Amino acid sequence: MTWRRAIKTGIATVLAISLGGAPGHALVTLNDSHDHIYVDASFGMSRDSNIYASADNAGDMVYSTSLSVTYQRRAGWIGVNAGVSVGASRFGKHTSENFSNPSYSLELNKKSGRTTGALSLGAARESRADSAVNLRNTSWNYNASLNVKYPMHARSTLTGGLGYASHKYVDTAAFANLSTYSGNLNFIYLLPAERDLVTGYRYRYSETSRDTTYTDHSGNVGLSGKLIYGLNGSINAGYQLRVPHGITAAKEGTFHSWTGSGSVTYPINRKLSLSGSLAKDFSTTATDASVDSLNADLSLQYAYDRKWSASANVGWGDSRFLGESGRIILAVSPEKVLGPHRHDNFLTWGATLNYARSERLKMMLGYSWFQSWSTSAFADFRRTNWTFSTSSHW
Repeated sequence: MTWRRAIKTGIATVLAISLGGAPGHALVTLNDSHDHIYVDASFGMSRDSNIYASADNAGDMVYSTSLSVTYQRRAGWIGVNAGVSVGASRFGKHTSENFSNPSYSLELNKKSGRTTGALSLGAARESRADSAVNLRNTSWNYNASLNVKYPMHARSTLTGGLGYASHKYVDTAAFANLSTYSGNLNFIYLLPAERDLVTGYRYRYSETSRDTTYTDHSGNVGLSGKLIYGLNGSINAGYQLRVPHGITAAKEGTFHSWTGSGSVTYPINRKLSLSGSLAKDFSTTATDASVDSLNADLSLQYAYDRKWSASANVGWGDSRFLGESGRIILAVSPEKVLGPHRHDNFLTWGATLNYARSERLKMMLGYSWFQSWSTSAFADFRRTNWTFSTSSHW
């Protein structure tokens, strides 16, 4: 099958699904409307100027399809959300990068009674261009979390959670598997004018297949709700430290830094809104290097009417590579991938145009521009992407 035929087939399939029946809230409804089954299908094509996110600047056309089925149950004390999906991408020239990735998810939630919370489980196969190592990699990602909320009295609430996340790479010779265990405890106090004061502590323990481990401690304080007049969202900031253990622990020492996150929205008028986000945290790369990253993003959304909308965004980031435990044998030189005490900055911007005839048919045309500046020449690159996609929800 030629790529031209594949494009026509993908578009025709989504259009046939989207136009093939009468509108409804779910494809299947059971048990007196307590159980719902939804189906989503999409097709997209893009021109990616840099599929490896590196100075090699290898570009290609990418054709993607996805199909997902979601089950929801709303009856009794426990709600159920379960889903299974598969996404596939085909490359025009770099066919060795073709992939078909499944994903699975399950959530059990309790939203009534004094104590509420949710138990979530997930597994997904992911293929992507990793800008932290400037190579494409494929991994199986597993996660599990338990989050609980308990109101202590009228103005205060206690929340807590336990989590597990695992990245197991297909190419274990080049990349380091990572498992992370975490726990958090937060105290929320209701302030006047629909604001909450939030203070908390997070513990995180990570271990890799390179016999290194990391212990992270962070404390933070912040606000959520109506921050100031017209500005809604949440912001928090605090202090964190990372203690590495293993072969290189003596050289790396303990890392200290501030930490924070925030997400705010300002409605300019009924059609126009402005949103911003910020995140500062420690992380571990696919080659077992510690990174202190700061990312900020600003986006503008405009809704012309119920069918047409547009958005634009600009973002900036800073990544400081702290340790050298990621120096392992790779297909390319480790100096290219990591560099001694590597430091990256990036600037990105993009725009999208959206058309929604209904939930049955949505289309999107988008463009993104990304520039990375790095002390490692291999990580100094530019990436642009044109994307068109169409999707249908049942």
